[in-house]
Amino acid sequence: MVSTYDLMAIIFYFVFMVGLGMVFNKQVSNTSEYFRGGGKMLWWMTGASAFMTSFSAWTFTGAAGKAYADGFTVAFIFVFNVVGYLVCGLYFAPKFRQMRVITPMQALRQRFGKGTEQVHTWVVTFTGLLGASITLIAVSVFISAVIGWSLSTTIIITGVAVVFMSVMGGSWAVVASDFIQCLLIVGVSIVTFLYSYNASGGFVSVIENFPAESFIMGNGINFTEIFLLWVAAIFIQRVLDMNNMGQSVRFLCVKDSAHARKSAYFAAVLFGLGSIIWFFPPMFAAIEYPDLASMYPTLGSNSRSAAYLVIVQQLLPAGMLGLVVAAMFSATMSTLDSRINFISGTFVKNFYQPILRPEATEENQLMVGRIATGVMGTMVIAFALFFTQLKGFSLFQIMIMFAGIVNLPLMIPQMLGIIVRKVPDWAGWATVIFGLGVSLMANSWLNAGWFADALGVTFTSRETSDLAVVITQLAHATLTVGFFFATGLFYKEPVGERKEQVDTFFRNVNTPVISPAGASASDNMQRKKLGILSMIFGGAVCAMALLPNERSVMAFVLCGGFMLLIGYLLYRSRNMATVEDQEEEELAMT
Repeated sequence: MVSTYDLMAIIFYFVFMVGLGMVFNKQVSNTSEYFRGGGKMLWWMTGASAFMTSFSAWTFTGAAGKAYADGFTVAFIFVFNVVGYLVCGLYFAPKFRQMRVITPMQALRQRFGKGTEQVHTWVVTFTGLLGASITLIAVSVFISAVIGWSLSTTIIITGVAVVFMSVMGGSWAVVASDFIQCLLIVGVSIVTFLYSYNASGGFVSVIENFPAESFIMGNGINFTEIFLLWVAAIFIQRVLDMNNMGQSVRFLCVKDSAHARKSAYFAAVLFGLGSIIWFFPPMFAAIEYPDLASMYPTLGSNSRSAAYLVIVQQLLPAGMLGLVVAAMFSATMSTLDSRINFISGTFVKNFYQPILRPEATEENQLMVGRIATGVMGTMVIAFALFFTQLKGFSLFQIMIMFAGIVNLPLMIPQMLGIIVRKVPDWAGWATVIFGLGVSLMANSWLNAGWFADALGVTFTSRETSDLAVVITQLAHATLTVGFFFATGLFYKEPVGERKEQVDTFFRNVNTPVISPAGASASDNMQRKKLGILSMIFGGAVCAMALLPNERSVMAFVLCGGFMLLIGYLLYRSRNMATVEDQEEEELAMT
């Protein structure tokens, strides 16, 4: 159970995040501001947000458990996140900003027409609500066991905090909170790494003493070829995930093309740092604390997911566990608030305004956007509470599988549509349908069992699990991608309004957005507000060092000092010479 200091840290975190939504409320005057920050955000804000939306509490639980059992294997996912964002920075991030739209689905409508827009809109809405509820449940199950709250209480408290912040401040609050949460996670992770590194004897000691068949491949791998194919499949998955229109939201927020590129590179740097510091503590825990089941009996078969927390509890001072739990909450909140904001923006700009009420004013759309955010958030909480009542989670598992089946088919036309022009409009929705068939085939017929029978071999449970990923990813990389390109055989040059829309799309993505030289009033606002907020949070963490503690309180000084330093540097740069307000407004319209 957590200490009083830990509860103090958790409560402070929630109050701070709710207040943050109110701080950015007055920045919102129209739907562009509400759903993409008016296209005015700086690279360090959006880069941190892009990093956070690709990050979740799973890193501290499921991924830590994987590192505890199988060593370096799970780090491949994060290494390939680095590659994905490097590719994004080199090519896709500037083009995402240059689409000059408020929501990604508006770009899809330009590129592939209204039919594709509506198919993607409703599938993304459904899977987004589903994914958000799953994320909320996943972290609530774990944290309720650690803190002692009921599962329903944890779901409601977390969900309400996210919804309130998102409704009040829109994308400004979402991205700003992501930045603060990023500082917290980086600070906590660095401190935990330093303490575990000091106690372990270093990298060489952990590698030599790690209790697995292989430090790189882990346990249960008899066929190295399967492991290598799994690595290739994860590479394909992560690069696709970082570089499709559905993931363009954060890059639509930045002020220009150069900031979009820097944003992606910054996310890559953060994942590079994380690849080193996140997984060392749970790997050391595998050596030092081999029996987590007896230490965390309430977690049952999921006791390995406490691999990160056991290091915090055993090595760090009281109160740091509360910060780690807050970091887990923050990782979840960053995913939830981003999804809710994205789904609400998609509803308003791709269904309500174009179909239900074409004459809707900006004021009306903004009001509907706030209502939609509240409704979508409430639905996420309701779904999460409903799923927890299902005995055996059978429907829950079906929903997870469904989300996995449809995600890749959605990503492929959203990525290739930016690169390839000569495919017909129907390629955008037909590829999704074809890809659905590929997913079903890979999960029901052409699966690991089929290969085992065909080859006359027996796979371990680990190999069966990894092979399922391999088959799905490689099937899409060949068959679904091949189908998309094959539709080009039926391409006919569009005419009339459709030709104008397609021409506009490609003209936009190939035309850089260039901001005026110098800072803008919005730039200085971001530096000032985020600087103050970072110093407040960092100061509160440092203050915890003054509380009586049985262990060294240097952890609070290091973590809080890191946040204080970043906040001071931002606040110090708040008075840069600004460009004319008129130039700033003109840029925000692009």
